[in-house]
Amino acid sequence: MERDAAIALVRDKIDKDITFRHLVSVEGVMRRLAQHFNEDEHAWGLTGLFHDLDQDATAGDAERHAYLAAEWLREAGEDEVVVNGVLAHAHQQFQTDLMSRSIVAADAVAGLLVAAALPRPEKAVGMKVSSVKKKLKEKSFAPGVNRDEIHACTEIGLELDQFIQLGIEGLQLVAPEIGLA
Repeated sequence: MERDAAIALVRDKIDKDITFRHLVSVEGVMRRLAQHFNEDEHAWGLTGLFHDLDQDATAGDAERHAYLAAEWLREAGEDEVVVNGVLAHAHQQFQTDLMSRSIVAADAVAGLLVAAALPRPEKAVGMKVSSVKKKLKEKSFAPGVNRDEIHACTEIGLELDQFIQLGIEGLQLVAPEIGLA
């Protein structure tokens, strides 16, 4: 699916602008990770963009979350690699390859990065790994962010500093689109 069609699908399925900003931020992180690993940037980006496609519809129903999105994506003719990645972010049994393991860490780090960028006058521009790591250590900052999932970056072969740097670069790729530039 081309990105314009993907954005149209996202806009059709979600209710909240905050959900849109989250989806696009994770898309940016996944695109940057794909570049780093020399993987399919388009598929990785779509996985990030679609990972919480059903969040507004399944809020509070963890068992159904991602399965509804997978159904929608299959109906839209999306590739099974992307569908598996969407399922993987919420259900461990689908974490079968590098992309489907990366989406878990990308989802978490994007949440932390957006929370760190929002109060800054320059938003995502000029973010530093050291500043983000300080926020990561503050349990009261962005308490909904799963720190263990960020630290799981080692399971995809990245050290924490490198992962955060790639995450920052990914967020900066999409920052103008989500008001963080």
